[in-house]
Amino acid sequence: MHFAHRLTLTAIFVGLFMILGTTAFAFTFMPMSITISPSGAQSIATFRLTNDGGQQIAISIKAMTRTIDQNGVESNEPADSNFTIFPMRIVVQPNSFQNIKVQYKGSARLSKEMAYRVIAEQVPIDFSQQQTSGVKVLFRYIAALYVAPPNVNYKLTITKAVYAEQDGKKGFLVTIVNSGTRHALINDPIIKLTGTGIANITLKDDEVKALQGQNILADSTRLFFFPSDKATQGVNYVGSLTATIE
Repeated sequence: MHFAHRLTLTAIFVGLFMILGTTAFAFTFMPMSITISPSGAQSIATFRLTNDGGQQIAISIKAMTRTIDQNGVESNEPADSNFTIFPMRIVVQPNSFQNIKVQYKGSARLSKEMAYRVIAEQVPIDFSQQQTSGVKVLFRYIAALYVAPPNVNYKLTITKAVYAEQDGKKGFLVTIVNSGTRHALINDPIIKLTGTGIANITLKDDEVKALQGQNILADSTRLFFFPSDKATQGVNYVGSLTATIE
């Protein structure tokens, strides 16, 4: 199986942000994705928090674990014991910035990359007693942080592909396993399926849009349904995946 790929110290943007109450940005938090080492000088991530607004804002920073189940649902738990964050809470003046240091303090002996979230959240404090709107504007940035030992890499395999139906549509239910030690962010995927007594099947572009941009973490399994009239009941399919992996 062949994968085009680019391996960089800092992973391509996979962070998410939520904006509540308005469409304007009160602050920015960068980078949205970063990889650090489990020990030494490279075990510290530096984020820049910039207040682009005209009022001072209060920000709280925290680290969370990150797991994704086979259906793509992400779960997070507090990761306070694994990180030192300085500062954890800060008031940022208008049109200024503050650097945030996040240092990994967990086990230095990792067998695979560990995935975390770093969350910067505006605390709903009204600094202006003259403000009369009563509306608290909250911003929340969710960045991706990976702690990776040397020489990690992904290893993606299609372990199962079967006929399935969802929402009245027939298609393929495909199991993709990343048995490697590094996450794999998937772009431009192409899936090829073969089976006894059928012509070879290629799924790409809109046919596999459910896989586009998906992040399969190290040592994890994901299920994807691809609607397709090419799917046939009773066939045992063998599949392969090619993609640009970031």
